[in-house]
Amino acid sequence: MTTARESVWRDAFAALPYAASLSPRALLEFVGELGVLQARLDAVKLGAVGQVLRPWNQLDEEGLVLRGGHRHAVTLVAERWQVAVPSARQMCLVAEAVTPRVGLTGEALPAGFPVLASALDPDALEAGWVSVDQAAVIVRELGKAAPACTVASLQFGERVLVQHAPDLTVAELRVLAGQVRDRLDQDGVLPREEVQRSRRSLTITTASDGMTHIDWYLHPEAAGHVVAAIDTLVGHELRAVRFRDTNGPDFTADRAEEEHRTLPQLRSDAAVDVFRQYATHPGTGSTPPVTMVIRIGLDALQTGTGVGEIDGVSTPISATTARRLAADANLIPMVLGGDGEVLDLGRSRRLFTSKQKLALAERDGGCAWAGCPHPPSYTEAHHIRWWDKHHGTTDLNNGILLCSNHHHRVHDDGWDIQVRDHVPWFIPPSHIDHHRRPRRGGRIRLHDTAA
Repeated sequence: MTTARESVWRDAFAALPYAASLSPRALLEFVGELGVLQARLDAVKLGAVGQVLRPWNQLDEEGLVLRGGHRHAVTLVAERWQVAVPSARQMCLVAEAVTPRVGLTGEALPAGFPVLASALDPDALEAGWVSVDQAAVIVRELGKAAPACTVASLQFGERVLVQHAPDLTVAELRVLAGQVRDRLDQDGVLPREEVQRSRRSLTITTASDGMTHIDWYLHPEAAGHVVAAIDTLVGHELRAVRFRDTNGPDFTADRAEEEHRTLPQLRSDAAVDVFRQYATHPGTGSTPPVTMVIRIGLDALQTGTGVGEIDGVSTPISATTARRLAADANLIPMVLGGDGEVLDLGRSRRLFTSKQKLALAERDGGCAWAGCPHPPSYTEAHHIRWWDKHHGTTDLNNGILLCSNHHHRVHDDGWDIQVRDHVPWFIPPSHIDHHRRPRRGGRIRLHDTAA
């Protein structure tokens, strides 16, 4: 008789030669299928851990965990599955959040995170899924906001994060989860800002090879100034390199070398240029003007209650800080909800105006590709329907911000782009996703319905 373990091993080894014989396109599809299988297995494992975490002492004087030779479920899971304790702790955290609970009198209660529990159902994983790592981020960040908001608000935040998780990496989801947390717990933003300011520091050390190493921790307001200056210079340099004419009179070997710099090298050179310019020409500047955009809702601007954002900085700021920064004549406040300039110019001109680019930056948040960290200064406004070949119009519904990498990827791989209700959607080609499931791009908004 074949045991369940032998069946799993047999199927796993049978897949090895099968994968080796696949074409590149079929192999990509097979890797995707393995991802779904792994998600199903994780869902089953969460269910098992949830049962281990049940209050067994009501049924068994000894207790299941103690019977397994451990005092805590975390160490039991770590030993039985041969995983690191942090991984086991994360599995237990998520399992506890998505497993139906038992009341003090034995009555059945729903899971603490019912939306997440539904997303982790093995039968709901075909089109996209939430991984255990992502689920842990959701549980931790919403748990921080829980003492300050209602159950309805928490479930709103839960729905937002579960909805977008399939299109985001863990790091990208962590940023969004922090924004959701601060949206739900607005009273906690000011105290967090005070803590962040107190942690600001800059240390300078010399490495053994003679290089100077700088560790610089900035609170969001200060980071807004620094990041805006560096990103403006880097964006200017990227555009200068991208569109230069190698046959023109201004082309030199020195300019050609700049194409080989990595993005961290470009940022380093830009930061040095900022300080060099300040040291040699204080009060003047030949570098491109720096634009720092402060984004805040009209209600928050008027009342001083709520949160705002700084372009290029993922951590939200309080409305009080945003109002103070927006009053600076050198900054551009992007007030949402107010009447704006008419931006739909049809085919009267080919290039997008600076006002249109600011509006696209507000909609897309930088490169519109889901999860791309590049800020607006690293992007160009592109016509979704080409202006010359497909007679595309120069208006917001036909414009999108893309960095160079994702612009090439859209064209080279054959992605389709649609703008629906001011939200860009990227539709993958069939060789990447045979379901061609649209992926949401642009800025993820947290509407006032969360209140």
